[in-house]
Amino acid sequence: MSAEWRLTPQRASDVDAVVVPVWAGELPAELSPAFLAGSGFSGAAGQTLHLPGDPVTVLLGCGPRAAYGPDTARTAAARLARGVGGYRRLAVQAPDADLRPLVEGYLLGGYRFSGYFTAAPRVDQRIDLVAEDTPEARAALATGLRVGGAVLLARDLVNEPGEALTPPEFAERALKISSDSGLECEVWDAKRISHERLGGLLGVSRGSLVPPRLVRLRYRPAEPAARRIALVGKGVTYDAGGLALKPNAELATMKADMAGAATVLATMSTLGALNCPIAVDGWLPLTENMPNADPIRVGDVLRMRSGATVEVRHPDAEGRLILADALALAGETGPDAIIDLATLTDAAAVALGRRITAVMGTDEALSEAVRAAGRRAGEQFWPLPLPEEYRTQLTSRVADLVNYTIGVRHGTALLAGLFLREFVPPGIPWAHLDIQGTALSDTDDGEWVPGGTGVGVRTLVELLVSGGH
Repeated sequence: MSAEWRLTPQRASDVDAVVVPVWAGELPAELSPAFLAGSGFSGAAGQTLHLPGDPVTVLLGCGPRAAYGPDTARTAAARLARGVGGYRRLAVQAPDADLRPLVEGYLLGGYRFSGYFTAAPRVDQRIDLVAEDTPEARAALATGLRVGGAVLLARDLVNEPGEALTPPEFAERALKISSDSGLECEVWDAKRISHERLGGLLGVSRGSLVPPRLVRLRYRPAEPAARRIALVGKGVTYDAGGLALKPNAELATMKADMAGAATVLATMSTLGALNCPIAVDGWLPLTENMPNADPIRVGDVLRMRSGATVEVRHPDAEGRLILADALALAGETGPDAIIDLATLTDAAAVALGRRITAVMGTDEALSEAVRAAGRRAGEQFWPLPLPEEYRTQLTSRVADLVNYTIGVRHGTALLAGLFLREFVPPGIPWAHLDIQGTALSDTDDGEWVPGGTGVGVRTLVELLVSGGH
């Protein structure tokens, strides 16, 4: 479904439905208590009640007035989108002056990935957002559309079948998106990757008949930037597990193992339009993890970009291998901070579930800045430690490190974080976001829809556009 949004202080006369916000405890007096009781409508956030007429009136519950805020607005609008998709001309009376979360929520709640249906239902909407027409309102509408659209871009990438979104195809899309967004984009092919000594990325890609790519993105503001942040996104476009082939039940979601790369690309696509004041670099290592051709074997030793050697103990712990090379590359450019995102460990999902993302790192201020940006953007993050006493579990008898500790069932998300830390140059603040549990949704409620979530886009945009704090 696509929509044309218009900001207007007066409702047009040619609409099919009008959305009227109502507050819990302040329901319209003209509706009888008996009617409301029968309908079940109480004004709770996201509840809707359709009243016949020309146009139809849709009451949108916004919860108690005193508790209303961006999170409630986003949730209410997301649930609204599910119930009014059939109206071609819709007028929405804004509950308050903050239009951005309302727009974001509507986009997120109304999203469906439908590109592969032969007869996909499509309704082109015109949405009149009824609010005072001010420069602030116009800016809020534009920002909501831009950020919400970036989340949908990340969702589209995550939901693409692995056969369609191979590393070369992902790189081609990155080139197109960068061109449209004013980003610089450089793509390294397998020959360049070999020349740059990216042993982790090359090792993982050996098992695939499709060649790897590394995408380097670059955003620079119009004015000289006081800070520069590097973003690194894991881009395993399909993860079969390599020689440690996954069971069939797990394979259906393995096209989503590039969600970190999708988030970085989508985030950076917004920076120019939102006048981000800091410089941002993006690093996207892209590969498949397959058992074809010449896959890495258990016991093989890879020499990484940093010069460190890694003994492969588990071919399905491949994400940290390609991230290690990208983190080293990012660190060599001397950024003020590095943030990586990766669908890395099931342990993070077990610990925090499907709505909260784990954050680890070397700098408490950076981790807290991510969490604070998440709170403002409506996404949840929780800190996990990197215990120094666990570092010995990464020791190898034949190399500098192992990529996985066989026989250890506990704390594996922390061990993955400790492994990545080895490839971040000392002195550069670094945060690692393990989005294994939050990159995909299996529920359909509020802003969460089945499939890719685009988690992290809103938080990173908020963090970067606010200057990295």
